[in-house]
Amino acid sequence: MQYTDKVLEHFTNPRNIGEILDADGVGNVGSPECGDTLRVWIKISDECLVDIKYRVFGCPAAVACCSMMTELATGMHIDEAAELTDDQVAEALGGLPEQKYHCSNIAASGLYDAIMSYALKSHRKDKTTTLTVLVDNTAAEGLSSEHGLSFWIEYNGKHILFDTGQSDLVVQNAEKLNVDLSQTDSILLSHGHYDHTGGLKAALEKAPDAMIYLHPDAAKIRYSCKSPKPPRQVSMPQQCCQSLSDVVRKGKVVYTDKPQRIYPGVMLTGPIPRIMNYEDTGGAFYDDFECTLPDSIIDDQALLIDTPQGLVVVLGCAHSGVVNTLRYAAKLSGQGQVYAVIGGMHLLNASDERIEKTIEAFRDYGLQKIIPAHCTGDKAVEKLKKAFPQQYSVCPAGEQIGL
Repeated sequence: MQYTDKVLEHFTNPRNIGEILDADGVGNVGSPECGDTLRVWIKISDECLVDIKYRVFGCPAAVACCSMMTELATGMHIDEAAELTDDQVAEALGGLPEQKYHCSNIAASGLYDAIMSYALKSHRKDKTTTLTVLVDNTAAEGLSSEHGLSFWIEYNGKHILFDTGQSDLVVQNAEKLNVDLSQTDSILLSHGHYDHTGGLKAALEKAPDAMIYLHPDAAKIRYSCKSPKPPRQVSMPQQCCQSLSDVVRKGKVVYTDKPQRIYPGVMLTGPIPRIMNYEDTGGAFYDDFECTLPDSIIDDQALLIDTPQGLVVVLGCAHSGVVNTLRYAAKLSGQGQVYAVIGGMHLLNASDERIEKTIEAFRDYGLQKIIPAHCTGDKAVEKLKKAFPQQYSVCPAGEQIGL
């Protein structure tokens, strides 16, 4: 194994080792392959990195990568620094031995983790986040329901439409609730299923200049197979795909293949790591009509909101697993506790064991508000209501929730 002169120089004379006690963001990463671990502290002024410190446990390559990362990133705007890759760090060092490339080159990933923890801090001007349910499987009197989900979120002067239901009902209910969709600043899609994206065309007709955030796989063709019924397509409707294409041409689409800050204090998780072996996608979903290729629904993501009360996690369907989602939310935010979880939890097909483990995890995260919706399932809802009588509440279309 041979290191370049630059790797050896940064290993023997590493830059910026240390800690920042009043850090604006902290990141933690590790490599299971070789045991290297890294903690990164960052200090930010005017959205630029003014100081970076780190502690690393690892081989010469790991130390050199961290040292080089600090030299490359100091002074960058956080948006530019977030785009720094491990490949670029390795290239700046003149390359790494092949066997060290993927296990020790974790510096840029650690920096990104620290930037995301900063990005979720709100620096808020006001104290209130309001979430209005526009679409759900149930509805208050005077409103209509459908199998779908859509939330209207007002946060720090911004207006966010999270999912769009399966039809133009999102517009109809919004009008009845005096919600002005033309004020929409951003449309966030939790995943590509029709019951979360089917109202996209109607929403864009009301808010043609809104930014759209979604995973690159959200518009792919996909199927559900519930024997003995024939397979049915559950993709984003074609007319909505066309509307999305029009917005792409306008440069108004952001693809979220990793955590993405929307506004200070508001973040989409991007793809969520699947860790808990008792959690699955919650249904028989496939990439092909023959139903031979399972769809892992990698586009599933959640919305994280920083509030004075604590971290709020907003779910579309939680196809990654609601516990996996809370676990990742806690990691991204650097917070051990979660204040509230709201949305579809896709526990309608869950075993009693999975539901009980979910309840146990909710206790571990100290949830103060538990607001299931859409696809959570009657059995799971009843168990959650019994386990958390004070924290549990419902959210039919028309419900307005202060967070």
